[in-house]
Amino acid sequence: MPTRRLDDRIRELCAKAGAAADVQHPDHGHLESILQQLLGAIHEKVERIRVLAAKKLLPPADPEEETPQKDRRAG
Repeated sequence: MPTRRLDDRIRELCAKAGAAADVQHPDHGHLESILQQLLGAIHEKVERIRVLAAKKLLPPADPEEETPQKDRRAG
């Protein structure tokens, strides 16, 4: 799902949560469900930002550094 859609979903869930909390006799089960969805969407957004930041800030992995070197003491 593209980022824009996720942002829109987060906004929509915030609006739903606010509306559900503003009613005179809120259905706590419904509000809890909305908040769980919102929490999941926020976690997804944070993970996407974390991946983007890592791509921008960390240098590309050097394939030669990832392979363990042989023990040169053997002999």
